Amino acid sequence: MPLYHFTDPRNIPSIRRHGLLCWPILDDRQIRYYPTSSEVSRSLDCRKGTARYIKLCRQRYHPMATRALQDGRVIGLVWLEIDDAVVAWGQTRFSSTNAVSNAACIDAEPATALDSDDPQAEVLVLRSLRTQWIRFPGRAEVAAAHGSPLSLIWTDIRAFFDT
Repeated sequence: MPLYHFTDPRNIPSIRRHGLLCWPILDDRQIRYYPTSSEVSRSLDCRKGTARYIKLCRQRYHPMATRALQDGRVIGLVWLEIDDAVVAWGQTRFSSTNAVSNAACIDAEPATALDSDDPQAEVLVLRSLRTQWIRFPGRAEVAAAHGSPLSLIWTDIRAFFDT
């Protein structure tokens, strides 16, 4: 069962270059990125001790993705498929709902997230994910997330696919 991470399509070149990094590492390394999370969410992450984790969900839907679009924080969404091998990593954590929620139960038991009925349940991977664990979307999917027909933005997204 794959896991998913949503991001702004403009982040794809950086993710291809550096892997998927938590936002404090992006800030520390001064890597430009387009956050899907709000400032309030990042503040709550710091308070809950989850800032250094990459949040993954079980399906290509998450209420926070919809909210990022509605709030205009992103120009579109690209869903990265993440190998479920990350579930077995020793430092991976599991949340019964959105990890910053007061109702969240966060622990080292995969069932906490994977068996949860909550669509906001999350798998939390510490610090970073190398590209070998990520299945990147095809050109058409990135183009659609960018909000333009492929033929009109091909020159704009060529860098997304450079190796």
